[in-house]
Amino acid sequence: MAFSVALLDEANHGGLDAARVTDLCAAAFAARGFDVERLGELSVALVEPETIHELNRKFRGVDRPTDVLSFEVDGPSGEMVGEIVIAPDCASPELGVEELVVHGALHLSGMDHGDEFEDSEMAQLQATVMESARGREG
Repeated sequence: MAFSVALLDEANHGGLDAARVTDLCAAAFAARGFDVERLGELSVALVEPETIHELNRKFRGVDRPTDVLSFEVDGPSGEMVGEIVIAPDCASPELGVEELVVHGALHLSGMDHGDEFEDSEMAQLQATVMESARGREG
């Protein structure tokens, strides 16, 4: 069975479909050296700001909305990799929802950026993945 990502659009964003989300996540994991065909299940949920605010408060102790959260379940080699939760209304115009999908997938692949994302290895890889992904649109 080929790798695929389940997409739940609770925010009625409408700007993504499951095939595109699967391509973006596959590209992020492949860039990290993972065999995409051996990855477990992954889901992406697009939610309202109130929902991500509550998740951010509950799981990170940060009492404000954010744009993306990643929740690892079993990790990349497990049955259920994890879930990426995105609030499209909180996405910055510079990143956009597609790039937040890649960002979340890179977190699930084991990357972190600390407090200084712009100068991180993760930021560089995210830009590379997005550049490649934009070339595969359409």
